[in-house]
Amino acid sequence: MKIISVLLLLISFSFFACTSSEESLPTDERGREDFQAFHEKFYSDSLFQIRRIEFPLLGNNPNGDTKPFYWEIDNWRFKKAVDPKSDQINVLPFYDMDDVMRERIIVQDAFMIENLFSLIDNKWYLTQYSGMRDLAYFAPKVPKEELPSINIIDSIRVDSVE
Repeated sequence: MKIISVLLLLISFSFFACTSSEESLPTDERGREDFQAFHEKFYSDSLFQIRRIEFPLLGNNPNGDTKPFYWEIDNWRFKKAVDPKSDQINVLPFYDMDDVMRERIIVQDAFMIENLFSLIDNKWYLTQYSGMRDLAYFAPKVPKEELPSINIIDSIRVDSVE
């Protein structure tokens, strides 16, 4: 009985410790979490990362299938921060859309990872994860131009014999 009590006490303590560490992120003048502080903690704390992902998470299938794919907590692996000083990595500046932040990371000038973080109840969450895709996948889709209709006039004249 004492073991169960101790275990419950430890679980309760860890729950409150996790909650309090999450609450400690600084906020901006509008009461929203500071994105830079969130981003740093997201890539350094695996438990925090799992709590800050909106599962099922829309993304691309790691097998290359083009059908919509949703990451579940079961198949998610902890993502670590990339080293921006690496000559193989190019981290693009965040694209700030006020309550959505887009992160793009180019790897070896051939692949890109795109993440969308959304503000939900003044806290940041990962809401879309592309995984590593070749750069062509992210290129703007240009619709094929329709050829203008051209009236072709046959220059050969056929005289009818009557």
